[in-house]
Amino acid sequence: MLWRRGKAYAQDLRERVFASADEGMPVGQIAVQLRVSISYVSKVLSRRRKTGQTTALPQRCHVALKLADLHGKIEAQVAVRTDATIAELRAWLSQTHAVSASTGLMFKTLAALKLTFKKKSRRAAEQDRPDVAKARAEWRARQPDLRPGRLVFIDETWTKTNMTRLYGRAPRGKRLVEAVPHGHWKTSTFVGALRCDGLSATGVFNGPINAEMFLAYVEQVLVPTLRPGDVVIMDNLRCHKVAGVREAIEAAGGERVVHSALQPGPEPNRVGVLHAESLAARPGNPNR
Repeated sequence: MLWRRGKAYAQDLRERVFASADEGMPVGQIAVQLRVSISYVSKVLSRRRKTGQTTALPQRCHVALKLADLHGKIEAQVAVRTDATIAELRAWLSQTHAVSASTGLMFKTLAALKLTFKKKSRRAAEQDRPDVAKARAEWRARQPDLRPGRLVFIDETWTKTNMTRLYGRAPRGKRLVEAVPHGHWKTSTFVGALRCDGLSATGVFNGPINAEMFLAYVEQVLVPTLRPGDVVIMDNLRCHKVAGVREAIEAAGGERVVHSALQPGPEPNRVGVLHAESLAARPGNPNR
């Protein structure tokens, strides 16, 4: 039998021990048959013989937390204020329930409630607006009809020539010296289209992306790769909505979808973009 510290064996096991003993079975044979220790069988039988008790005694190592009566209220408060610090929760307990709790006790209480401290997965508050909520519902309703092979996700990222790694390795006692661009820091923008079978229609532009650059990217880089029936999905960036972008995509037989209702949300093409950022920061990259 599996036994955990602080938790007694089940009552039905104790009753099986008593039934076997009443039938005349030896203590050792009972222990083997029920997969418990001989000591356990001897103790429960001895306790029944001396006191008549057939239930488990309270476990000495099981001590109720001092704030056990307030667990429900603490859970409700954390649900309302998910980012409240332990100090703020202690102050709330003192002001609202006139209960003084130490930092350690508050920490143990939250651990017992399985309320762990974790990084937030942030989302746009605008998703709660009725018009955005409606657009999100329509987008979800449309997704089952979309063909994965026809989806084209557009995204961009940028890098600067001074985005170099600040730390490296060198023999102990020797300074690590590495050449980096100095005094002419420039921004380069990487734009790419991600399909289910890989990254395509990639382009690099000098300077931050703007409406003119993005329109040129669509007309000269993206459109030649589009096929009739493709659905081009992009985020709610201002330059993505410039005049001429929709017309160029639709002329190639595609459809443009600006999923402002999904921002910020899952962006499947961020994997390729983040890989490009990592490559740009590697030492020895001639394009840094």
